[in-house]
Amino acid sequence: MKIYHLHHSGFLIQFADKTLIFDAFTHIPMHLLRKEIPHYFFVSHGHSDHYSKEILTTDRSYKPVFILSDDIPAIPGSHMMSPYQHLSLGGMDIKTFGSTDQGVSFYIATNNHHIFHAGDLNWWDWNPQKKPHLNLEQEEADFKREINRLNGLPMEIAFIPVDPRLDESFYKAGAYFIEHFKPEVFIPMHFRDDFYIIEKFKEKIGVTNTIIANFGHKNMLIDIKNKHLLKKVPD
Repeated sequence: MKIYHLHHSGFLIQFADKTLIFDAFTHIPMHLLRKEIPHYFFVSHGHSDHYSKEILTTDRSYKPVFILSDDIPAIPGSHMMSPYQHLSLGGMDIKTFGSTDQGVSFYIATNNHHIFHAGDLNWWDWNPQKKPHLNLEQEEADFKREINRLNGLPMEIAFIPVDPRLDESFYKAGAYFIEHFKPEVFIPMHFRDDFYIIEKFKEKIGVTNTIIANFGHKNMLIDIKNKHLLKKVPD
């Protein structure tokens, strides 16, 4: 298995028999797509920083299959999913969970791996000066309640928001997740081009048995066989 960071919350996971693509709304390097295997596009919700209709124009020779949150207008032939549903597809066991914003989060068991992509499921502990209307206690309760629905599931690889717009609270969702689920690999996301936040997050978390992926550019490879290996790949 190989994981490529595309941009923001967009990732591509390459297996020998299939490719999984999450929340891709910018350019996908075409050399990462292989015509001999199917490509499964997962979209957690319809926000423009997670979904672009461009994915629907993917060349059919790449065998694209679309698994979309049902807050997106229905796309004929796609698998539309709401929270707390189950789908068996292409050798994958797919479960959806909720969000603290819009749409769904995805938990996928496939090829002897267990993957969680949170979408916009985050602890939205905004600075009150930025979002004075929010009930921050409710935001915390909503996040923890939803995350705790995952209790008991094997947690190998987790993609969780680490959003610098939350100022000093940027780390809270990730810290809670690592503490409670101890994933083997934690991959920060939802930070646009503010890659500095990853190192800041690692410093905040301190010593942990969880590997926190650190990358500084779009289109970087995380090779799970060699979990510390990160390298830039061509656009």
